[in-house]
Parts: sequence; C-alpha cells; structure tokens
Amino acid sequence: MKVYITCPLSHSQNRENMMPVLEELIREKGFDIFVPFRSDDPKEIFERDYKELKSSDILVAEVSETSHGVGMEIGLSYEIGLKRILLLERGKYVTKFAQGMPKTEIIIYENIQDLKEKLNSSLDKIKIIR
Repeated sequence: MKVYITCPLSHSQNRENMMPVLEELIREKGFDIFVPFRSDDPKEIFERDYKELKSSDILVAEVSETSHGVGMEIGLSYEIGLKRILLLERGKYVTKFAQGMPKTEIIIYENIQDLKEKLNSSLDKIKIIR
C-alpha cells in the first residue's frame, strides 16, 4: 500500500518540519510513501503530485494550517476514492466539509509524541484490514 503524505509547503515550515517524523513512522509500518517536494514549475508540481496521488491508497495530511494545495489534495483524494487521515493539532480547526468526508479519520494530537502514538495505532488498523 502507498501513502501520500502532505502538509503546507509554500508558506510555512512549521508543519514541514514534521515530515521526516511522519515519513519514518509510515515507512516503518511497511507502507510505500510519496512526499511532495518543492519546485518552481507549477505545471510540473501538479502533474507529478496528481500522478502520485492517483497511484496511492491513503492520504495523510497535516491540516493544522490553512493551505490551498493541501485542500486540493484532500478533495482530489476523495474523488479518487482514497482513505484519508487528517492530522490536526489540538486547538486548531479544520473545515466541516473535510470533517464530513466519508473514509476520513481525523487525528487530534497534543504534541509530536501524541501524534506518533495515534498515527501508529491508526496505521496498525489499516494493516489488519489489508
């Protein structure tokens, strides 16, 4: 199974610094992963990321900060039929539209250790279903 991991990239490094932690945890669970990376070419970004999203089974998205790109990835993942795991720092808000999407789990976390434990548990459940 392949996991597409995303967070706001263009305007903040607050969440981007979590990516290595998420990558390691998800890889250790035996999943293949794709993590979007920066590029100066918008067309290249769309084509590459959309292709990777279509070949994925799960979207893991950090949604504690507003991001048009992450919102689009969430919407596209719904159309493609992926399961979604949205990561939300306690005290932050994610739109009710995303909260209401079928096949969407929202993990509310206090800190990085709490996030790791909750995501670990969620991924274990997915591996059992496989």
